[in-house]
Amino acid sequence: MIDLAMHMMDIVQNAIRAGAGRIGIYFVESNEKTMLLFRVTDDGSGMSEAGLEKVDDPFFTTRTTRRVGLGVPFLKMTCEQAGGFLKVLSAEGRGTTIEAVYRTDHPDCLPLGDIAGYLTLLLKANPAISFRFLYKLDESEFSLDSEALKAEGIALQQAEMLTTVRQYIRENLQALQRDRSAESYLC
Repeated sequence: MIDLAMHMMDIVQNAIRAGAGRIGIYFVESNEKTMLLFRVTDDGSGMSEAGLEKVDDPFFTTRTTRRVGLGVPFLKMTCEQAGGFLKVLSAEGRGTTIEAVYRTDHPDCLPLGDIAGYLTLLLKANPAISFRFLYKLDESEFSLDSEALKAEGIALQQAEMLTTVRQYIRENLQALQRDRSAESYLC
């Protein structure tokens, strides 16, 4: 994975395969602590204790289409390379939470990538799933709730509306990122 947006897409796809109906995607950045917390929560099927113990093993996967599962091991590798850590909490029938912490002042911190583009794809491709997205930088934040968009009559399946939503996300993320510390390697 070359950026955090790709990790976001991969981890969210895991949640979708686990039957999640609600997925939370959170980025919490602190200039003072020079860190970024990336978290994905879901209400999917969760993992057994045995599965949880092997979650960062690239040769373990629950998928039947291949024999390797590289998403979580790659996420662990990239956050540890940037001076951070990975934490996975899960219980069968109760969902999963994956947290990756990155040091934003570390030169190996990944760029953010096209979060708006990937988030828009997730919204379009999964209309039955409720997505909650939050990006917080110190005291400023931007959030998006797919259920609130639907309640306002925004049809995410229409191409022109989807373009507008993607641009709305990009503009709000760019506005937040203007307050990012000059020492941060995030971009």
